[in-house]
Amino acid sequence: MMCRRKNTISRLKHRLTLQQEIRTPDDVGGYVRSWKDIADLWAEIMPVMGNERIVGNKIQSEITHKILLRYRDGISSDMRLIFEKRAFNIRSVINVSEDRDVIELLVIEGMAG
Repeated sequence: MMCRRKNTISRLKHRLTLQQEIRTPDDVGGYVRSWKDIADLWAEIMPVMGNERIVGNKIQSEITHKILLRYRDGISSDMRLIFEKRAFNIRSVINVSEDRDVIELLVIEGMAG
């Protein structure tokens, strides 16, 4: 058990910022979306699949990754991770082995901002 944990943690070489989406009401019945930094985390980023599609005469690329990090309570799909100038929108949170040791996030790379 300890050997697996040490091997997993030694792979966490990317420093990411976890952000929570904040919605502020505007004057016309909608909202303005912004992001609030929650924590800086060490993680491993693993590309999984690339997908290109044509939408409105433009090619759009959608890149899916797995991100592995130490267990942290409260991570959900209304959050994202920032690595350098890249944003990873969380689609799924998996408690690997159900032991509150490691979380695997399935993410879609998108625009930061």
